[in-house]
Amino acid sequence: MSIQSAGRPPEAIGRALDARDRLSMGGAWASAACIVSILGLIVAEVVSRNLFNISIYFAWEFSAYLMGAAFLMGAAYALRAGAQIRVNVLLENVPKPVARFFDLFSTVCGIAIAGYLTWALGEMTWFSWLRESRSPEKSEILRWITQFPLALGSLLFTLQAIARLGRLLRGEPGDDASLRIGQDIE
Repeated sequence: MSIQSAGRPPEAIGRALDARDRLSMGGAWASAACIVSILGLIVAEVVSRNLFNISIYFAWEFSAYLMGAAFLMGAAYALRAGAQIRVNVLLENVPKPVARFFDLFSTVCGIAIAGYLTWALGEMTWFSWLRESRSPEKSEILRWITQFPLALGSLLFTLQAIARLGRLLRGEPGDDASLRIGQDIE
């Protein structure tokens, strides 16, 4: 069944894809905030240790949580921008229809893996909330609080992978190189 025969005008599909892009951008900003927070925690720990001989006991623990959140919250934007590591040797050396098949196939496989990761992280977060699990570290923070950004980031990534498939099926490029920051290494 083609997209046209689904009864929705192409503009509605385009708006849905754009909405997913905006969610991915929100995840990218959250990722950046996590990285800035890690910097703040580590600088505060170094200053506190060197000037006052006191350790901020939660700095390393929370930095680890923030690193996981930064990774997954930024993954959807990285997928949209085509900024993830990808080997294009195969795609560049086969006929276009074969390259399109491989791109579609790898995107569908990515959706399956991302969907499973989202389900697993969501379930882990849910069970932590139900059981009121706490960190074994000194902070004893409720685990669901630190696990929720991972599940959310994974969901954003899954949605962006689905949007990528929608773009490929519409004949559009799966990623937008204009969103990349910096330069590609050639």
